Amino acid sequence: MLKKKRPYCCLKLSESCEHCPYTTAREYNWKNSAIIVAVDQSSRNVRRGSPGIFNLILPLRSYFRSPHELRPIVLLLNTKEHHAPNSVFLDIMASFPLIYWMRGNFSNVDDLLRAGICQSEHMVMARESATYHQEYLDDCDSVINAQIIHRTFPKVKLITELSHFSNMRFMEFSPDNEYAMQQSKFEKKQRDRGSHLHFMFRLPFAKGSVFSANLIDRLLYQSFVKPYLVDFLKIMLGTEESHGSGSLVSVS
Repeated sequence: MLKKKRPYCCLKLSESCEHCPYTTAREYNWKNSAIIVAVDQSSRNVRRGSPGIFNLILPLRSYFRSPHELRPIVLLLNTKEHHAPNSVFLDIMASFPLIYWMRGNFSNVDDLLRAGICQSEHMVMARESATYHQEYLDDCDSVINAQIIHRTFPKVKLITELSHFSNMRFMEFSPDNEYAMQQSKFEKKQRDRGSHLHFMFRLPFAKGSVFSANLIDRLLYQSFVKPYLVDFLKIMLGTEESHGSGSLVSVS
């Protein structure tokens, strides 16, 4: 954490201020590649601050990390023009170095370019609110936009949050991929046998390109009979700050 907090005007990437004249990520000329976190959520959740964003920032700004190895974090928030994050959310961001936010949508290529997707190696697409009445349609925007970003910027390592495991079969889909077709047949056999872990054989899930919050929820249900599971998950996710515990070193 910084000894002196940054001014709120310096946190917004897309607007210049008296301390910094830059308005795009390219103008900053960062030494390390950036990490873009695109959050598709309601304006109410953005204004009050999302716990998921804080949990993402915490391991990336852990005291275990060298100041020379810190990667800039750009929060791409899908909010309305007259809505902005509240002072509590901005106060937490101002306590850490190299964290910025801007208003935009991950389906807009211009917003992605201003956020520095060409200077980034990783992008996280998270969701906070459902907009469809049918639950299996909640992931349709994420799947379509992930496909577009994957084909437009193939060098960016995309990490997408989905609500349902069954929708993982649409990630990085290619109709001409013979291996994917054989994999789909194998997954169908596992599903017919009554297996609930058939999604683990999908390549996007195996290489960490897809995650689901429901998976963590299912593990936490077991904490009633396994009290140590909560501490184990904190260490595994890199959010535990106790001395000698594990920490998230890389997402590569």
